[in-house]
Amino acid sequence: LDVFDSINEIDRIILVIPRGWKKYCQKEIIERYGYRKDVEVANGGARRQDSVACGLGLVPSDYEIVIIHDGVRPFVTRRMVVESIAKARKFGACIVAVPVSDTVKMVMSKGIIDKTLPRESLWRVQTPQTFRLGLIKKAYAKALKDKFYGTDDAQLVERMNKPVKVMSGDYRNIKITTKEDLVLAESILSKKL
Repeated sequence: LDVFDSINEIDRIILVIPRGWKKYCQKEIIERYGYRKDVEVANGGARRQDSVACGLGLVPSDYEIVIIHDGVRPFVTRRMVVESIAKARKFGACIVAVPVSDTVKMVMSKGIIDKTLPRESLWRVQTPQTFRLGLIKKAYAKALKDKFYGTDDAQLVERMNKPVKVMSGDYRNIKITTKEDLVLAESILSKKL
């Protein structure tokens, strides 16, 4: 939250959390660290997309840009956020990503390789993902109407045949979801990689 709190272009932060954690987050995070921006804590939904929809519903309609960021990515940088805002203003949508370095295979259901994907055009997507508010709200409304669940917010915009700009992220902007990720995160913190 510190990175977002420090950026002048950001007016407000909406922290979407699992149900049952609202009081804890309000007391142990918001009040404890005393952010200078208005931080609203909101209950999320059953899935990530439902939670983002809850957050989007709280964004005032006169806002131009919205930044969607996964809290499990604590190594977001000021550069990523500020550049993504500028690019979303210009292109309508911008995501942060890094080129893949591994070979990626498409594997069929029985564990047989279908094909090798061209590495030079593949990127590992991160957050923040930044959008013009009207565009992302339309994308979410269409996904809800179609009962479609995507793996990220940009996919919902892609379904509307709208371009999404990709900008360079940082390999240290990892998503912490496993024990191994936590070990890597601790290493990043201790060594300031």
